This record gives sequence, C-alpha cells and structure tokens, in this order.
Amino acid sequence: MRPSLPSIVAGALLFASAVPALAETDPAKDRDLSARGVDAAMERPLALDEVIRAASDRFPQILAAEEDRRAAEGELLAAEGGFDPIWRSSAALVPAGGYPQQRLDTWVEQPTPLWGSSLTAGYRIGRGSIAPYDGKLATDDHGELRAGLRVPMLRDGSIDRRRANITRASLGVDLARLSKDQQRLEITRAASQRYWDWVGAGRRVAIVRAWLTLALDRDQGLGSRVESGEIPEIEREENRRTILQRQTQLIAAERALEQAAIDLSLFVRSEGGAPRLPPSTRLPPSLPPPVPGFPFDARADEQRAPVARPEIKRFEAQRDQAKVELDLARNQRLPAVDFSILVSKDLGPGEYKRGLPVVELGLTLDVPLLARPQRGRVEAQQAALRKVERLAGLQRDRVIAELRDAASAVRAAATRAEVTGREVELADKLQAAELRRFDLGDSTMLLVNLREQATAEAKIREVDAQVDYHKATAAYRAALGEPR
Repeated sequence: MRPSLPSIVAGALLFASAVPALAETDPAKDRDLSARGVDAAMERPLALDEVIRAASDRFPQILAAEEDRRAAEGELLAAEGGFDPIWRSSAALVPAGGYPQQRLDTWVEQPTPLWGSSLTAGYRIGRGSIAPYDGKLATDDHGELRAGLRVPMLRDGSIDRRRANITRASLGVDLARLSKDQQRLEITRAASQRYWDWVGAGRRVAIVRAWLTLALDRDQGLGSRVESGEIPEIEREENRRTILQRQTQLIAAERALEQAAIDLSLFVRSEGGAPRLPPSTRLPPSLPPPVPGFPFDARADEQRAPVARPEIKRFEAQRDQAKVELDLARNQRLPAVDFSILVSKDLGPGEYKRGLPVVELGLTLDVPLLARPQRGRVEAQQAALRKVERLAGLQRDRVIAELRDAASAVRAAATRAEVTGREVELADKLQAAELRRFDLGDSTMLLVNLREQATAEAKIREVDAQVDYHKATAAYRAALGEPR
C-alpha cells in the first residue's frame, strides 16, 4: 500500500526536526558536560587555537615525549655521576701466625674533567709484627697520610669514556626535546586536519539540510496546485521522491559529521586528558575564505624549513653524538702514557726514615701492539657518522619536497575555491530561473530538482575546496617547522 501524502510530509518534518540532534546525542558527552557544567567557553564556536592548545598540553604522545625528556635528563645525571668522588677502604687482621698484625687503608678518589686527571687522598695505618719483606705495610704509630695526582698524557687525555658519556647524554637531552617538538608539530598538523574536516562536515550538513528544507517547504504548495488542476500529480510525486532522496543524503552527511567529531575528539581533551566530543552547536558558522594569492614566500621558506624542522636538528644532534664516539675511538688507539705523583708522610713516633716526607714520581706505559679492537671501533664509528649524514641529507630533501607539495596544494585549493565560488553563483541563478519557469508552467519539477541538486553539489565542492585549502595551509606550516 502506498503511503499517503500527509503521512510522507509529516514523517519528513519529524525527521528534519530530529536530525539536528543526531550529532549531539552522546551519553558520555552529556555526562561530561553535566559533571563540569556549561560555561561561557562551551557556548562559543570551537576555534582551531583551542584545539591545538588542548592537543599540545594533553595529547598522550606529547606527554610520552615529555617522559622521554625526563628520562634523558636522568641519563645525563647518571653520566655526570662518573665524576663523583669514590671512597674505598680495606682492613686486614692477622690474629695468628709468625707476624700477627692489624692494617687499615682508606682513601678517596676524585676523577676530574681536566685532561682526564684524577686526585687521590688517603690514610693508612699498620700495626703489629710486619714481616721484613712487607716493610711497606708498616707505618709510624699515628699512621700515614698521602695524596696523589694522575695525569694521562695521550690516551684518555683529550677525551675519555666519562666525558664522552656526559656529552652524549647532554645531546640526548637535546634529542628528547627535539623529539617532543617533532611530536608537537605532527600533532598540531593532525589536529588542524581533523578540525577542518569537522568544520567542513558541518557545512555539508547545513547545505544538505537546507536542500531538504526546500523540498519540504514547497510540498504543501504543490499539493494546492495539484488540487486546483494547475499542475499534474506527477510533479508532486517527483517532489516526494526528492524529499526521500535528500533525507538519505542528510543521514549520510550527519554520519560524516559524527565521524569527524569522533576523530577530532582525540585532540579536544578535557583537563583530565579524556577525549571530548565537540558538540555541533560549537561549529563555526562558516569557513574562512582562502587568502587571495599565495600567502607565503616559497623561495625564502625553502631556505628556512631545513633549518627550522626538528627532524633535521635531531639528525644534527645524532651526528654530534657519532662524532663524540669517533673522537673517543681514535683516542683509544693511542698508547696510554700516564704520569703520576704521590706525596706521603707518616705521623707520630716511629722509625726516623719512615717519618720523612716521601715524593714518588711514576710513569706508566701501555701500548696496544695490533690495536685491532681500537681500529675496528674507529671504522664502525666512521660508518655510523656517514650513515647519519646521508640520512640527514635525505631528510632535507624530504622537507623541501613536503614544502613544495604543500605549496602546490595551497595554490590548487585556492584556485578551486575561486572557481567553485563562481560556479555556485551561476548555479544559484540557474536554479532561480528554473523555478520561475516552473511557476510559469514552462518547466517540470524534475528539472527544478536537477537545478537544486547542481547548486547543492557546487556548494559542497566549494566547501571541499575551502577545507582542502586550510588543510594544505596547515601542512605548509608544519613543513616549515611552525607548530601553528
């Protein structure tokens, strides 16, 4: 049984009144709003800056990158601990035997970053019966004080493992900070893309809703004209078909808006960090029109982008780390020639000669004959350095390519927006003219519907071009290394 005209119109009107609430009926969002209350900010249109601020402060990847930075600072602190003073002690007790004795030796070592030198200071005491062949273990009654200095002349002089670790760890902090900057750049770009998708989806819903309203508003008038015999019944049947067609398209547009809102909610986060669905009431009333001309200086930007992008800076920090390891590997090929000086003085009653101050100079030589481990490490670090430099060059090429692609997209979208704007103006004129012809009896509802469909499609294409323009602009700023 075919539904009656009143039932179709009533159902369409009920559907049209219910559709605007589809994107807003989310129980989780309602609970969130009821818990927080609706303040003035929630009544304003959602701005892109608000989305970016929320994403920059609360997005999990940003927070995770901040933890990486703290971990890098912990690694730096651990590396700096390589120069902490070390206290060592040893004690011995020989209660039985031919030479019963007691000995205590305690000293502090202090490595320094000054050419790899280290200081020592200590105290020892030896009491009891000391064997003649262990005479150095004996001290005067109050023990012996000593202090010394060791200076490496070649190996470990200009650089050693402690200083290399500190430099690497310091660069690691820079890497973690740059990684956070890179994450923020990527999140800002993604948030901008999702924001403009959401705004565009809202504009499409408004276009389709207005398109449906046209058919709904004229249905009653068509009924009056059919009853008066002015037009045939088929004209109203065509309008009924149009109503149903536009209802399905509105459902699809509303679904796209809901999906865009869900995607955007990953970046629009509450104070606690939970995703928050943006209500359709916060949609901006319109899309900003593209800026006439190209709003950037492409030639200058191609020079700036490789310098500003955090990815390039990260490769530079990795290159510096590789250079530190290469310098250390080259240093370790050198012979170890260590100069040392030790001054000691026994205290208290005891043997006369033992009580005199003692100055001892020493020289230690350690020469690797084949040095294959050292040469192998040098070759490995040279390869690692070349690898980083090649990857850095590739990344620079990618940055330039991204910038050029984004610039091309900006220009194309701006041109499309301009062309579709003119198309919308012409489609509106043709639609109005076709409707006048229909009112005069020179056209059909099918042609009117086709004109209205062409106008709606032109407006949607204009929205698509404007959305693409703003997304391309966001991609261009990201390629420049600008978070906004």
